[in-house]
Amino acid sequence: MRLLVLIVCGWLTAGVAVAQTTPAAEELTPMALEAGTWDAKVTFPGATPEADPTHATGVQENMLRSDGFWIVNLFHVEGTPYAGSGMWGWDAATKRYVGVWGDNNEHRLRQDIGYWSPDTRTMTWRTDRVLPDGRVLPVKMVSVYNGDQRTFDIYAVGTRTGTETLMVHMDFTRRPEAPEPVQGTGSPAPSTAH
Repeated sequence: MRLLVLIVCGWLTAGVAVAQTTPAAEELTPMALEAGTWDAKVTFPGATPEADPTHATGVQENMLRSDGFWIVNLFHVEGTPYAGSGMWGWDAATKRYVGVWGDNNEHRLRQDIGYWSPDTRTMTWRTDRVLPDGRVLPVKMVSVYNGDQRTFDIYAVGTRTGTETLMVHMDFTRRPEAPEPVQGTGSPAPSTAH
């Protein structure tokens, strides 16, 4: 009997813990807004005020995981070897968004902390970038969501001045979803529009 009581208490405790860590719908919103495949127009500001910016294109594939609690990002810049991947979502313990990112530029795993503003549909991320000489550069990243369009800006933040310097700007456009194939034919499903 005592063993049965311990087992029941364990189940109840586990149920309470799960209920306390399950994100509310509004906490899952930013991940849902970023799901899908996106084409990116990338702009790098000139190294000096007189220099022209450089441009590139890229593709980002974003897949929701674990009932939308987490999102996996895969990004590459076309015509270059650059590729990166990450994962982020809501951390119920700290009540903020957390993410990790790795790419072939830095060969290290970056850890990010994010804050969501539902009023402006803006996600602001903070992280520290470790430079090759070991110095740490604070970095701010800002995503603004507008339906099938979003922007993403990365700023270096001066350690003494707090001055933000734009490092890269990206304009993303979500690709339309492909129609579901009719089961067994490989053909798109017929339209049900009236």
